[in-house]
Amino acid sequence: MNAQQKAPVLCDEDPMAPRTLPVPAALGCPDGAFTALLRVGSDGLSQTVAHVSNVTYLRWIDRLAELHGESHGCSRSALAARGVMWFVARHEIDYTAEAHAGEELGCATWAVELRRTSLMRRSVIWNIESGVAVCSAISRWAYVDLATRRPVRIDPLQVTALQLSAAREAIAPEVR
Repeated sequence: MNAQQKAPVLCDEDPMAPRTLPVPAALGCPDGAFTALLRVGSDGLSQTVAHVSNVTYLRWIDRLAELHGESHGCSRSALAARGVMWFVARHEIDYTAEAHAGEELGCATWAVELRRTSLMRRSVIWNIESGVAVCSAISRWAYVDLATRRPVRIDPLQVTALQLSAAREAIAPEVR
């Protein structure tokens, strides 16, 4: 390879980039879901089988939620400066197909339920070429006061920033 040619980048520290992507209808994503594109690198593969490891999917789901917050001005550093943070209370992940190095994957996340101190979020990751879901998850996030390490009421800024109006019917009455 000469100096003018660059090797294709399969993965770097953060292979995920926010992009507006068409989501296959069969995946059940609502309009307005936050989407991102990623290219699978070799660093996220299982050591035994040459496919994406379950730990990598978990890292991607977390990063997708982080990017979604950042896209609405609610980065983790901004939350920390206010003395609050979203902590994961539970991830439930279904692995439905394999993904391999070099493949492009679409990612989407959206809020499905808002309670007084917690948020339920769905995420789906699919193969761009085939349109087949490779992984889906539902995660419960608790809104936590960093000083007390206790859940606190989700502030209106978070409700607005995460655009939860699409999930309005799932918002508990005490939050409205």
